Amino acid sequence: MTKWSSKRALGLKWAGSGVLVLSLCLTGCGGGEALEAPAPVEAQPQAAATEPNPASQPSPVIQSMDVVAQDDVLGSRTRSLVRVRLAQNQQGLFTQVPVVSDTGKPVVLRDQGTDGDEQAGDGVFSGFAEVDLDTLRETQNRITAAQNQQPNEPLTFAVFNNRELVEERPVVALSSSVFRPRVPIPVTPVGLLSDVKPANSLIITHPRVINDPTRTYDPCSNSGNPNGVWTFNHLMTQMASTFVTPSALTEQWLLKWNANQTLNGWTVPARTQVVPRILNPWPKVAGTLDMTKSAFKLVAIFNRLDLGKGEGPVGYGGSSGGGELRFVFAAVDKSAGCVVRPLLVIFEYGVPINGCLNVKSWAQQWMQLSNPLMTLGSPAYNAALEALTQQVVVAGAAPTKPNGNAINQIRTNDFMLDRPWELREFHLFDTGPTPNFLSETTVALTPGDLRNNTTLLRDFVNTNQAAILANTYGVPAIFAGVNFLGANPRVPTPATTFWRATGIVDNTARHKFSLNTCNGCHARETNTFFTHINEAGSLSGFLSTGMVNPLLPFNVTDPVDGTTVRSFFEIRDRAQHLDSTANQSCLTRAFDRRIHAVH
Repeated sequence: MTKWSSKRALGLKWAGSGVLVLSLCLTGCGGGEALEAPAPVEAQPQAAATEPNPASQPSPVIQSMDVVAQDDVLGSRTRSLVRVRLAQNQQGLFTQVPVVSDTGKPVVLRDQGTDGDEQAGDGVFSGFAEVDLDTLRETQNRITAAQNQQPNEPLTFAVFNNRELVEERPVVALSSSVFRPRVPIPVTPVGLLSDVKPANSLIITHPRVINDPTRTYDPCSNSGNPNGVWTFNHLMTQMASTFVTPSALTEQWLLKWNANQTLNGWTVPARTQVVPRILNPWPKVAGTLDMTKSAFKLVAIFNRLDLGKGEGPVGYGGSSGGGELRFVFAAVDKSAGCVVRPLLVIFEYGVPINGCLNVKSWAQQWMQLSNPLMTLGSPAYNAALEALTQQVVVAGAAPTKPNGNAINQIRTNDFMLDRPWELREFHLFDTGPTPNFLSETTVALTPGDLRNNTTLLRDFVNTNQAAILANTYGVPAIFAGVNFLGANPRVPTPATTFWRATGIVDNTARHKFSLNTCNGCHARETNTFFTHINEAGSLSGFLSTGMVNPLLPFNVTDPVDGTTVRSFFEIRDRAQHLDSTANQSCLTRAFDRRIHAVH
C-alpha cells in the first residue's frame, strides 16, 4: 500500500479553453539505402496560420447545483428540476447554462421564470432533465466510507483555476433523508484520490509494460514483437493507413530535420545529425526503412483524460471529452553502439470518444486498471491497457481526421541531434502540397524565442492581461505587425528559461502566460530540466511528487519576484478528474473547465 492510499480527497478543476495551432510547411523528402545529408535548404515559405481565437464568451463557472426530483420513485432516470447558481463574479454574464442529463441529452438551463425556473433574473438557472439518483446515492456511500476510514481527516475537493489550486471545499455525505421527491438534493463534483493509482491509470512506465515482449520492441536487443501494438512501427503503420506507406511517412517526417524550415517567418535551423545518427543506421528493405527495426523505443503511455475537460456539445461547458492518449518514445542511437538518447517523440492522440456516457465508460476502463485485483504489468493488466489504446490508435478510429487517424499532433523534445534543447510540433494534413504526410508547424501558445524579454512581449501581456488571467487568450501569428507565434522554442539553460519583460504590470499574468508556453513549462516555471519525462522514463518533480502522494504540493518560487511560492498538484487534478468522470452523474461535468495549456 502506498503512503497515500489510506488518504481520501475529492477534486474539481476549473480552467480556461485550450488552444492548438495548425500551420503548414513545405519540404522535400528522399530515400535510398545509404542516406546522405544534403546541404540544408530553406523550406518554401508558408502563410502563417492564425491561432484560433478562444470563445468570445467564457464558460460559466458554477458555484452550486441541486436537483429536485419530480417523480415519486427515485431511480437511475428520475425526471428532475436541475438548478444552478453561478459564481459571484459571473452574475449577469450569461443567459443560459448548458448541462448534460444522465441519458446523455444536452439540456439548457435558463433564468427566465419559465420551464420550472421560479423567478426570472434571480441568478438561479433551471431546467428539467433525467438524473441518475442511484449514482448520486452511491457517491454518498463512497464519501461515508472515506470518512469512516479517516475520521480525523476532513474530506475536501480541490478547486483549480487552470493549474492553480484556489480553494479546498469541505465535503460531507448527504443525509439519506434528502433523497425524496420535491426536496432539493445538492450535487457536487467528487473525486476519490485513493481509488486511483497514478502509476496504473495515469502515467504508465512500469518495465513490464514498456518492455512487454508481445507488445513492444527493443531496437538494441532486437527483442520483443516488432509489430506489437505499442511499437513505433504499429503507430506509424496505423497513421499511414492506406494513404501512404509507413516507411515513406516516417522518412519524410525525419528528413524535415535535415533542412531549414520556415514557419510564420521564423527559420528553424536544420539538425542534420538526423541522417547519420538515425536514418543511416536504420536497416533498410529494398531501399526503404525497415519499420520492424524501428529506431525508437517506448518510454511511457499517458492517459490525459483531463485535457478533455469542458468539451461540451454546445461549445462550452455541459460535458467533457475523452482528452488525449499519449505514447512517449526515445530515439535509439546506433551510430556508436546502441544507446537510448534524449530525443523524445510524443504521439498525442485525440481520443475519438464523445458524449458523457461514452466518456464515462472510457474513464471507467481506466479506473479498472487501478482495481486492487489488477497487478500493474501483469498479463491481465496489459491486455486491458491494450484494449484501451487500440480504441484510439488504429486506422479509421477518427474517420473525419486526416488519414482517418486520431493523432492530434506529434511533439518532440530534442537534445540528441544538436544543442540547445529544442521542442518541435508536427501535424498530419489531408490537403496541401504534401497531403497525408506530417508537416512541421508552429507551436501552441508559444511566441518565437526572440520575442522574450522585449517591449513587444510586455505590450502583449499587458494588453491581454484580463484574458490571460481568465485563461481565454490566444497567441496570434502576428502581433503589432510582426510575427509573434513561434516555431521551435528552445531551452538554453532550464534554470533561467522563462518568459519575462520589464514593465509587465501583473506578475501573475506573466506567470500564467509563461507557464502555458512550451519552454516555460519545460523549464523554470516548473523547475524542470527540460523534459517532464526523460529517455529513461524518469519524471520531473512537477509530475513525480504527485505520483508518490497527490496531496503533496510541488512548490516553485516565482522566478521574477523571488518570494511568491506557487504550489502545483498536477497528479491530484488528473486523478480527481478521472475518478469523478468514471463515477459521477453527467451533471457534474458542467463544473469542468478546459485547461488552458497543451502540456
